[in-house]
Amino acid sequence: MEFVSTQSIRRRSKQPEKQSNVPVGSLVLPSMLHCLMLTWSDERAGLLRNAAESESWRSTVNRDVQEYLRNLFRLRVPLTLIDLPCLKSNSYVGIQQAASHASELGSSQVIICGNDNHREEEIWARGLGVWAYLPGDRGPAGLEFVFGDARQALAKSAMTYVELEAYH
Repeated sequence: MEFVSTQSIRRRSKQPEKQSNVPVGSLVLPSMLHCLMLTWSDERAGLLRNAAESESWRSTVNRDVQEYLRNLFRLRVPLTLIDLPCLKSNSYVGIQQAASHASELGSSQVIICGNDNHREEEIWARGLGVWAYLPGDRGPAGLEFVFGDARQALAKSAMTYVELEAYH
């Protein structure tokens, strides 16, 4: 049996080796990149959806708490984002309770977009064990960063799962 190093094969090949632009460890099956979102306005829904899509996430956006809760039980998604309205909003308590339900289920990573300069809200969110808490409106760049981070975390956990399954 003859062993050939990859270096000798590359030297014999006339074609240059292609390099991927995608960082190693950030590849995930597209079917795994599905997130569920609950928000309070059409404008925020568009902003969240665009940020998710820019990082290859397919999103299901809900504006109604009951619809969100149905989807939370019906869909198995790796990422859930809850966008809290201002503290004086009539829907604040209902959306906050939906966030509690999302974290209790434990089947996905939870991101909460909260209000700026509201420490009690952040302490509450951290107490739920959320994956990320974003205080205030961070705009598209901040949201895209979080969705990119979530994709990389999912890729790492997926690789770990596959590696564990290979040994059992």
